[in-house]
Amino acid sequence: MSHTLLGDIGGSKSRFALANSAGRPERILMIENDTAASLEAAIARYLEETGAKPRTATLAVAGPIDGEEVALTNRAWRFRRRELARRFGWSRLRVLNDFEAIAWALPRLGEAETRPLGNPVMARSAARDGVKLVLGPGTGLGVAALLPADGRWHVVASEGGHASFGPQAVDEAEVFARLRNECGSVSAECVLSGPGLMRLARVLHPPPSLASGGWGASEAIVAGALAREPSALAATRLFVRLLGRFAGGLALTFKALGGVYITGGVAGGLGPLLDEPQFRQAFEAHPPYQELLASIPTLLITCAEPGLIGCGALASQTSHASPSSANAAL
Repeated sequence: MSHTLLGDIGGSKSRFALANSAGRPERILMIENDTAASLEAAIARYLEETGAKPRTATLAVAGPIDGEEVALTNRAWRFRRRELARRFGWSRLRVLNDFEAIAWALPRLGEAETRPLGNPVMARSAARDGVKLVLGPGTGLGVAALLPADGRWHVVASEGGHASFGPQAVDEAEVFARLRNECGSVSAECVLSGPGLMRLARVLHPPPSLASGGWGASEAIVAGALAREPSALAATRLFVRLLGRFAGGLALTFKALGGVYITGGVAGGLGPLLDEPQFRQAFEAHPPYQELLASIPTLLITCAEPGLIGCGALASQTSHASPSSANAAL
């Protein structure tokens, strides 16, 4: 396994590691995508800096995995699987969606790698049997589910972040009307992502206030909210409410009794704002199933490399596959 490269390729950052004997990532390096011209260049930098010479690779990519050519959704990077494997001399390359990889990681996450959102005792019961769900706002909005069947886990990848999304509360109607003017069709990702938080800030506080340049990035809005700046706090609290509602809807869709996990750079930055009541209130407010949703735990993934952990878990399975199935992974 130490000869397997693991990669989690996001829209803004990429993380690389080698899998240890247990399939866990080690020698982790994070690369800002703006500093690399291509995925190939980012991989080459990791291999040069570590001196590693992996013989196989498992890469999670923030984009759909539909064929030989793979393109990132929120980054102008694309590659062809066989050409990439040939370039680096890999005998086997496995490529999967980034949230599919995080779903594979869920059974391997320990208590130190998650934090309960809501009732901590109830949240820690997420290890019980049942579907587990992960979603996360970052550069985009990812969604995947982990299903138990026949004594094994199975992952369902999804493009759920691109599902249409709209207002429910009275105070949201004007907000979504303005979002439609900006985005046309409003998807969940249009609102529940780093760019989505910026959009919420703009429509809540149009020029010449917050949107005129007072914040500049979603990270600055979150920092302002944590400092209790009123306009930033209003934008992030609405974001948290909408994130809770979207998570609760997905929990019903999959009947995710095993728990709903939240990840992504934006969610991680929100910190204590996710502990405020509006997240769980919005999560559970789906009549007539409030009681069912109240029993479903929600947790924030706090470790920085769940995608790499999931890639390592999948690489461990693939390493025991037959030669024919291993070759099919190319």
